[in-house]
Amino acid sequence: MNKFVILILVCFLISACGVTPPRDYMLQSKQVEKTVKMVPEWYTDLPVDDDMIYSSGAATAPDLQLAVDIATLNAKAKLADRIDGSVIAEVDVAGYSRKELDVIASGNQFMAFVLLEYSDREATKVYTNRLKKYKLFSNNLWDELDYETSAIIE
Repeated sequence: MNKFVILILVCFLISACGVTPPRDYMLQSKQVEKTVKMVPEWYTDLPVDDDMIYSSGAATAPDLQLAVDIATLNAKAKLADRIDGSVIAEVDVAGYSRKELDVIASGNQFMAFVLLEYSDREATKVYTNRLKKYKLFSNNLWDELDYETSAIIE
């Protein structure tokens, strides 16, 4: 008789492991599926251009500006990685521009998607101006460098 009672208790314990997911889990799953359908196409399929480097970022936050700022920071980190592929803190991505911005309401949060573009032209200007700032070369060399970079840009 004791073995029968123990067997029934073990069956109840084992069957408790196979319960249906909680209602909150099911609601979250539906919310995730809905959000995935609203992701912009350019976020997953970045544009391709020989003169530009593109990078996308996303973030979720309770504040709209915070979501946009974090998404931009994520995109900048990816951009730095694409430019140099090394330590991100050492890569200068000044001169980028935001090409796209989409914001989606996700429950009580804002989800921001950002697409940044970085042109060779802007990169050349930024680096030339920073080198001039440090005055590492004579004025004649700067004139020569300006001429060379102008030829590259055109």
